[in-house]
Amino acid sequence: NVLVRKAFELAIDRQALVQVVYNGMYPVTAQAVPAASPFYAKDVVAPARDVAKAKALLAQAKVKTPLVVHLLLANSPDIQQLGVVLQSMAAEAGFDVKLDTTEFATSLAAADRGDFEAYLIGWSGRSDPDGNLYSFLHSGAPLNYPHYANKDVDGWLDDARAATDLAARQALYTKIATQSEADLPIMYLYAPTNIVGMTAKLSGFEPVPDGMIRLTGLK
Repeated sequence: NVLVRKAFELAIDRQALVQVVYNGMYPVTAQAVPAASPFYAKDVVAPARDVAKAKALLAQAKVKTPLVVHLLLANSPDIQQLGVVLQSMAAEAGFDVKLDTTEFATSLAAADRGDFEAYLIGWSGRSDPDGNLYSFLHSGAPLNYPHYANKDVDGWLDDARAATDLAARQALYTKIATQSEADLPIMYLYAPTNIVGMTAKLSGFEPVPDGMIRLTGLK
């Protein structure tokens, strides 16, 4: 029920979440494309926390509260802390979040099977927005864990993949971001900032927006 998903989103203060877990290092977001990208949809922003509205949406959805939600997450320290903060925030709006902790590879297998209610996971990111969206939002795509299916979004993703004009792709990805935030199959929390340290003896390093280190040309 999209009302329940929206209620969960409104229960979360993304800025406080990032401040507590990551010392405020990361910008919050409501979309898969980071703000530095030309395909970032400027009008699609994370809503402010509104516990009263979240409770009203749960009442509108006619669900019994506290509503139990099992959150699947990996056993790494920062993800565990994220889960605890989400659990605490959501409780104030009427959710009873159960943290189902497992090893990362095991969580991926469960996600592939659809054996979860909610799944907390990150993505390294790709330089082109297609790599951050198509596999997650297109119906039948391999990483579409929520089994999201929207014919309009499918069409826009296909068109954006085929288009070469910058403005045309920008318009399509703005539509996708807007519809994704409305349907909320995935709740985006923050965009990780890639920080790299190196010795002054190293030369030839070229940063790439996906954050993965390329060894070619390094000396």
